[in-house]
Amino acid sequence: MFQLKNEVLTVGISSEGAELQSIFSTVHGIEYLWNGDPAFWSKRSPVLFPIIGNLKNNSYQYKGRSYELPRHGFARDMEFEMEKENGREITLLLKSSTETKINYPFDFEFRVRYQLQGDELSTEYIVTNTGADTLLFSVGGHPAFRLPLADG
Repeated sequence: MFQLKNEVLTVGISSEGAELQSIFSTVHGIEYLWNGDPAFWSKRSPVLFPIIGNLKNNSYQYKGRSYELPRHGFARDMEFEMEKENGREITLLLKSSTETKINYPFDFEFRVRYQLQGDELSTEYIVTNTGADTLLFSVGGHPAFRLPLADG
């Protein structure tokens, strides 16, 4: 688990899926993210890549070959490597591999950058095509926030 921290927020981030695990206000003593209760939904803020949503029958055709991708793609279940970190900013990296090419035949580098600035947390998705073919993808986030924030 990685941690970003400043005078206002403490943020926890997992290397699995580059997923936010916690956004905690040290000023107000409030956790903003859903707790990941598996009785309802075990995720907190999954990163969606290389697709968002579902494919019909979880499959697609590309250059005459059939491939399968699960709902929201595979990045949310993969281990990212830490590329850069300084306490207030972190960049996590996922690269195409033999494993990803089984169902996504593209060469890529996918970075997720989280940055703290005062009471704001920004998320940036950086997708780099490292191959010769056009890179087909969609990318996004699915954060779940805890509500109500206060009792009552």
